[in-house]
Amino acid sequence: MAALLVWIMIPLSTGLHAAVFKCAAEGGAVVYQDAQCQPGKELRNFDTDPPAVSIVPAIPESRPAPPAKERSAPRTSIERRPVKEKAKDDKVAARRFAQTGMSEAEVIARFGRPEVESRSRRGQGKQWSYLPAPGDPETITTLTITGGKVTDVERKIVR
Repeated sequence: MAALLVWIMIPLSTGLHAAVFKCAAEGGAVVYQDAQCQPGKELRNFDTDPPAVSIVPAIPESRPAPPAKERSAPRTSIERRPVKEKAKDDKVAARRFAQTGMSEAEVIARFGRPEVESRSRRGQGKQWSYLPAPGDPETITTLTITGGKVTDVERKIVR
């Protein structure tokens, strides 16, 4: 049994000591190899001249917390920005220019979402209605959409 153990250990012991050599190749190239370089071609022997290794700690140092910022005087009322009514008015005024052939996405981008949305009886189309608003008073705009495109535009004046 001891003899068998010796025969197993012999091949393992040859691979335990590995060396890396940095050699100069033809044409000025650098070659890293595990055999010794030819005389005069050795640039570095990593066994006798190991590279400098930077050791970086795995756990970063804890830094002190930054000083707390002083808060300004408490606000008694909430500051609010003025509402952008102009953009909404522009979309309402643009309803006058609705036309057949527009896509659903184009309608939403130009006029916004409809106030009333309904489907046809067979489920093949939709009707989007835009009710009167300050930019388009006394007018209901109804768009019929089939297959993602506007197929009919109806503008009805209501008083």
